[in-house]
Amino acid sequence: MLYINKGVENTLVLNINNNSRDTFTGYTLQFTHIMSKEVKTYTVNTNDPTEYAQNIRYCEIVLPLDTDDLNYLGQYQLNIYGDGTDLVFISMVELRGTQETNPFISYESPNEVNENYIYIQE
Repeated sequence: MLYINKGVENTLVLNINNNSRDTFTGYTLQFTHIMSKEVKTYTVNTNDPTEYAQNIRYCEIVLPLDTDDLNYLGQYQLNIYGDGTDLVFISMVELRGTQETNPFISYESPNEVNENYIYIQE
């Protein structure tokens, strides 16, 4: 499973074996949120040396991923397609938040006369 954080720039480095792929002009990364089924896609151009590198054994995709457009925290299924049609990689991704949530909700009374009373609901 891959882990990425919301609100910060993440870098995914994925190695794809040259023997298991054709020569692609680009890759499409498709993130599908498990619960909401929302789909977000990113494209990588193999002609851009800042996004793609290749040697004899493998090719490397480096994608600076801005997670602000991923709307939901939690798990995503990541599918990577070569030229948008050939599936070359499947994985799970967990999008984590960058701030801890408050464990309780604090209510403050605007009525200063009753500020020392404690109210308990049944």
